[in-house]
Amino acid sequence: MSDAGADRDLTLIIVRHSQAEDPAAFAATGAPDCERPLTPQGVKRMKRAARRMAEWLDGVDRILTSPCTRAEHTARILADELGRARVESFAELTPGAEPEALSRWLEGEVGSGCVVLVGHEPDLSHLIAWLCGAVSVEMKKGAACALHFDGPPAKGSGTLIWLLPQSLLRNL
Repeated sequence: MSDAGADRDLTLIIVRHSQAEDPAAFAATGAPDCERPLTPQGVKRMKRAARRMAEWLDGVDRILTSPCTRAEHTARILADELGRARVESFAELTPGAEPEALSRWLEGEVGSGCVVLVGHEPDLSHLIAWLCGAVSVEMKKGAACALHFDGPPAKGSGTLIWLLPQSLLRNL
């Protein structure tokens, strides 16, 4: 019996956006929450974490990001530090998206290599738990996680390689 996805060797690096402006204070501006930007401290912290990640990640093929400003900015910081990866806005990473939709898209569009996903909580924790069959995972702001797949990325098929808070990423 052959498995078309058996030859895949996929690593997903899942990153929560860095520190963003206070939601309540930003809401007072009247702008939609999706336009809430990173703070200067969030930018600085993510640049440092991304520099460290670049030292031990062996190439990134794509960076898929939520279309929200804070996630897109985080993704661009990662792209600047990780090199040649292109950044793509991705509706399946919008707050409230379901893990099944993202998994179906990944299965059809992503073969092997290393792909970074940048998004929001609690969605990323749900995605990681769903992909790994874990009970609970928590992603702090700017945290990153690596999952490995030998076949298609489906429910319970991922192996958690590491989960690191931004503070540890910055100081590795």
